[in-house]
Amino acid sequence: MDRDVFEVVDELFRRRLQVPELDPDTPLADYGLDSVRSIELIVEMESVFDVEISDEQAASIQTLRDVAAQVAASRTVRAGTGSGEA
Repeated sequence: MDRDVFEVVDELFRRRLQVPELDPDTPLADYGLDSVRSIELIVEMESVFDVEISDEQAASIQTLRDVAAQVAASRTVRAGTGSGEA
């Protein structure tokens, strides 16, 4: 997993959830993440990292580690496809 992605995601979630630290393997719901905040965070991550996260991908995210892995995977896919519109 890309350490820079993890650090940015960690900071973003700590700030939004107003907690001093997050265990990367604890379910985010345990920190009070609800569906509204979850959507807001997904939209913010898409903007920050210039990626797209589908509803199905978002639904599978349970922990901070899952979030960072999904963002890193989405960045890899985006880099692999390029933006070569003809």
